[in-house]
Amino acid sequence: MINTIKTNVPIFTQSKDSIWLDAHLAPQMLAAHLDTEFDGATRNAAYIKQSMQWLTEKCPVQDFPQLLDLGCGPGIYTEQFFSAGYQVKGIDFSELSIAYAEESAKEKNYDIDYQCGDYLNVDLGHEQYDVIVLIYCDLGVFSPKKRKEVFQKAHRALKKGGRFIFDVFTPKKYTDFEAAHTWQLDEDNFWTKEACLHLSAQKKYPETTTYLAQHYLLYPESVKEFFIWETVFNKEELLTELKDSGFSDNEVYGDIRGASYTADSETLCFISEK
Repeated sequence: MINTIKTNVPIFTQSKDSIWLDAHLAPQMLAAHLDTEFDGATRNAAYIKQSMQWLTEKCPVQDFPQLLDLGCGPGIYTEQFFSAGYQVKGIDFSELSIAYAEESAKEKNYDIDYQCGDYLNVDLGHEQYDVIVLIYCDLGVFSPKKRKEVFQKAHRALKKGGRFIFDVFTPKKYTDFEAAHTWQLDEDNFWTKEACLHLSAQKKYPETTTYLAQHYLLYPESVKEFFIWETVFNKEELLTELKDSGFSDNEVYGDIRGASYTADSETLCFISEK
């Protein structure tokens, strides 16, 4: 185990376990998504309100009625879009999040189409949507190959003139990053219910802008393994990838509230038109 955590696993290797499917961690992640008091798994309520105001101004519902929310989670933005008048579909990998979203929509009588699945493996259709959104920097978890697949699938699923809107982190997020290896005894917290030895590492992969948070939970009879990948981007590289995927017109902002992009921006937001 010492050698395992000291050695860099091949970049973008998938871990044996998933925080979205683990019996203990999945409910923790759902609770984090539903907490909009601060920027955690979901951004804070004020940020969401500001971003919704900007998004609906950039893509008025009368001109862009059909909307797809990729990685919709428990429906935080999906419900906001439905309330604004859009015809909405949401896709997410987490069974627990989709179950919560469906129950919430049922209680509110919201006619939202939810689907549980990995949107990289789900058929998004051809020229079905006016807007596709991928919110809160989800793109950073993918390898370059899978990122290209996301762009191509979004382009294929959009109608002519449709818009793909997403945000990513920039290198500014990791200005103060320091590699680290830690261990601690955990019990009855975010990571675990039962007592375990928690080994973790924070790494930056050489000659890339990709980072890994690596976690091992050691129990008497088993070991859980979680890898959390994140790539940060500059404007030029993504503009090149978007154009290569067929997006002809790309607007760049500092965040998904429409702030102007500057060299100090911690996020980038793209509105890419087919």
